[in-house]
Amino acid sequence: MKRQIIFVVAAAWLAVAFAQKPEWQGNIDWSIGDTGAVDYTDQYVATEPKCITEGGRSCLMNRAIDSAKHNNCQYAMRLTLITQCHNGHAQQTIGAAGQQAVCDYLKTK
Repeated sequence: MKRQIIFVVAAAWLAVAFAQKPEWQGNIDWSIGDTGAVDYTDQYVATEPKCITEGGRSCLMNRAIDSAKHNNCQYAMRLTLITQCHNGHAQQTIGAAGQQAVCDYLKTK
């Protein structure tokens, strides 16, 4: 019995230790933490111009998070996709996740 308990605990620990987020969440998390120079400044000008000089992608993601928390999921998704305008694959993963999943994820931030 003791061995079974140890095995179950070890298996659960391994499952948690090796669990990874979906790729789209990793792409969002990267944007949340990135404060470097922005690409496609025209898209920032059209949405949140202050973010060009006040934190870049991280600033835009703070606005996306705020929008999500206020149930403006369409705008949150738009801003999130802008932060990956330089990376088509990342945009595809986020888009494939869908607006509601992205919005729900941003609400946890």
